[in-house]
Amino acid sequence: MTEYSLIFISIHCEQSPDAVALGAASVASFVQARFTRIRILDAYVDESPSQIFERLFRLCSGASGPPETLGPQEAHRQVVGFSLYSWNRKLSLTVAALCREAFPDCFLVAGGPEVSARPEGLSTTEGGPFSVLIRGEGESAFQKVLEAWSAGIAPCQTIIDGKTEDITQLPSPWLSGLLKGKTTALWELARGCPYACSYCYESKGNHRLRYISEERFHQELDYFVQKQMHSVFVLDPTFNANNKRTLQILDRLIEKAPNIHWHFEVRAELLNRDQARRFAQLGASLQIGLQTADPEVSARLNRPLELAKFKQKIDILNQEGVVFGLDLIYGLPGDTLEGFLESLNVAINLYPNHLDIFRLAILPGTVLAEEASHYDMNYETEPPYTLRSSASFSRQDMDRAERLARAVDFFYNKGRAVPWFNQVLYPLHKTPAQLFLLFANFMDAKKKPWDANVDPSYPASREAIILEFLHGLFEKQKLDYLLPAVWDVVRFHGAWARALAEGITTTIDCNYDPDQLFGAGVLDLEEFCALADMNPTRIRVKPGRNEPEVSIIS
Repeated sequence: MTEYSLIFISIHCEQSPDAVALGAASVASFVQARFTRIRILDAYVDESPSQIFERLFRLCSGASGPPETLGPQEAHRQVVGFSLYSWNRKLSLTVAALCREAFPDCFLVAGGPEVSARPEGLSTTEGGPFSVLIRGEGESAFQKVLEAWSAGIAPCQTIIDGKTEDITQLPSPWLSGLLKGKTTALWELARGCPYACSYCYESKGNHRLRYISEERFHQELDYFVQKQMHSVFVLDPTFNANNKRTLQILDRLIEKAPNIHWHFEVRAELLNRDQARRFAQLGASLQIGLQTADPEVSARLNRPLELAKFKQKIDILNQEGVVFGLDLIYGLPGDTLEGFLESLNVAINLYPNHLDIFRLAILPGTVLAEEASHYDMNYETEPPYTLRSSASFSRQDMDRAERLARAVDFFYNKGRAVPWFNQVLYPLHKTPAQLFLLFANFMDAKKKPWDANVDPSYPASREAIILEFLHGLFEKQKLDYLLPAVWDVVRFHGAWARALAEGITTTIDCNYDPDQLFGAGVLDLEEFCALADMNPTRIRVKPGRNEPEVSIIS
């Protein structure tokens, strides 16, 4: 059986440290004891099919020549497994078809969310390139397929349903040696989700939470520390579903790995003060799904929302100084553009560190896909399955929402506006959505793609664009007397962020005494400017040991 060579290929949505083939490695580590010749190939959606195909078969054979130099015997001994997701389905099919055309005897297997939700057209019996498809969890099912194949037994069916695994017995993909050289880890501590949001793949999944063993938890944590991982993303869809377990894990991370940056997905309604204090002590970042601030819309998603409770829990995070981001989705069933704008206002007023906004995707295999006709949803039938329009959200309104989402990302997220946004917004007497709409108009007036206005060689170029916009807006509203303070606030926080994130030193000519404007927690710029005297001061903001250092030059 060891004569067979197994290649697992994962085509990631982008090239980044976060591109880790954890799903493939989990399956590969399970079969590693019996099939030892295993490799994992990382590829990316911006590569051409021929590029990926050539790398794939060079890896299979160990040859340095092009794929056509492989002999039939080498091809016959290859087993290639593909992980199919919405972002790579089409590209994976093309690469697999090239394999099938060049080497008809190569054994091709596919698994992943796209296989589980939409297997049509993937197998050889339906004109696709794959010999076998594995739906659901793939470890045990893949091993049985390999054992049969290596014994010369052809599969009796093209779709194999994987069983619900006892994950306490699964080997670690990180300790297997298959994921060497990574600086960022994806960590699966649990499978299953106690919730059933209708737009999510988990809506029809196993809702029973299953946890890895204590032994594996400690071994993997020690591995991350030993390898000096920069960051670890915990993949549990609701990390804080079990409060006792959550606190125990956080205590271990604080004790053993305080120098790693930890990222968790949590449910806001399950947060409490003990969790928040530990998240803050660890310096972790959280991602929280709000999706909509309308309880009626949320109820249609099988996602009950008590907005007052949600806000109360987020207040705890802000009080404890926890870094967190929020998610919103536009185009939800029964929602409108006006409803989305209100959700945007609610989200910004909760002071998230970033706000990620997505167009609704009608994923195959979800409850929402079954209900789509009820809401007259018109959506892409091929990946990424995004909504075009619905009975309550016209195509024009979807485009307007998308434009606002771009403005939020450019201005609030990438513009690092979090520390000063509400402070600058308050005297304008506008809602966040109104400000973002004005900013979108401002950027469109430049008559070129928005990002083309950013100069990569000038670290503060995005900040300069935002200040240009604010300058014009404050002048138009006859608030120009506040502009010296606005310029100070925006430039100071921009310098602070660059020193912290990029290690860049910035010198700023301030209009006011920085100790007065930045040190006293000034929230009302109008009141500050009415009482404070201008005091031109030059300061330098530079990287420090734990946080940026600020010094007065003159």
